[in-house]
Amino acid sequence: MKTKFSMLIAFLAVITYSSVFGQLVILSGPEQGAYYEFIDDINYVLKDGNVSPFVNESTSGAAYNFEQLADPKTPFKVALVQMDYLYFMQGMDHQNNSEKTKDIKVLMPLAKEEIHFVVKRNSGLNKLSDLDSSSIVAIGSKNQGTYATANFIKDRSGIYWSSRNIHFDEALKDLFLDKVDAFVFVGSAPVAKLNIDPRGLREPLNLLELDDFNDWAKDYDRDTIYMNDYKWLDRDIPTYSVQTVMIVNESKLTNADREVLQNMMNGLKNNYDKLVKNGHPKWKEVKFDSWDKSEWPIIRL
Repeated sequence: MKTKFSMLIAFLAVITYSSVFGQLVILSGPEQGAYYEFIDDINYVLKDGNVSPFVNESTSGAAYNFEQLADPKTPFKVALVQMDYLYFMQGMDHQNNSEKTKDIKVLMPLAKEEIHFVVKRNSGLNKLSDLDSSSIVAIGSKNQGTYATANFIKDRSGIYWSSRNIHFDEALKDLFLDKVDAFVFVGSAPVAKLNIDPRGLREPLNLLELDDFNDWAKDYDRDTIYMNDYKWLDRDIPTYSVQTVMIVNESKLTNADREVLQNMMNGLKNNYDKLVKNGHPKWKEVKFDSWDKSEWPIIRL
């Protein structure tokens, strides 16, 4: 009973905070991750004095964000996710005759997220195809979009490694303890939590080159993680990436919400140079008006 009461208080607190202060809550991601940094950047360029226009709600990841947004019983209206997770959930709707994605619309595209397969440099692993059924790979928790991406890669490539559902926060430690051979993380490079000074590492780190075979990468974009993205990286790494998007649940939006979101879009376009200069390096790749609605319906504000 105490737990249910605490959850009720937290739920009411979010509603009160959002309505009293006129701030929309945006579900981002783990602190020190790119999602959280993107919303911090938005608040930085759009704040009025010391007042931020949005509540940057840290979460466990894209899958959690989607579930909270799609649930009609929650107050959450805006979130960041990766596109392959949206497609995954759309497939689940078809499979289960459900409608979780029915009212989900794209507000705007953000940066692309690179797929990182992190290993120890002395592991003898250099490419994705070096993994096999004896390899143990941490693929994130079910609350993360990384979890879905890793399972897509595993199923489509036919590399049936042994998966461990370990969140990003624990994966690096388990890698150094030899509990896993690699861990997967999907994020816009550079990911702050991975950009560790090599002098502070027990052993040097490396990234696997992602080679395409069995056509596993047909729905992803070719990309590169560059040597200067991470202090411990000694060369550019070929990889693939997935689009990050800010999404809304259209059925939850009020007219006032729509006005706030339109003002945000206008403000970001007008302050784009400031975002590029002071924000995450990936802002330089963002094109707000580039979304192809055939990929996913876009909200009309």
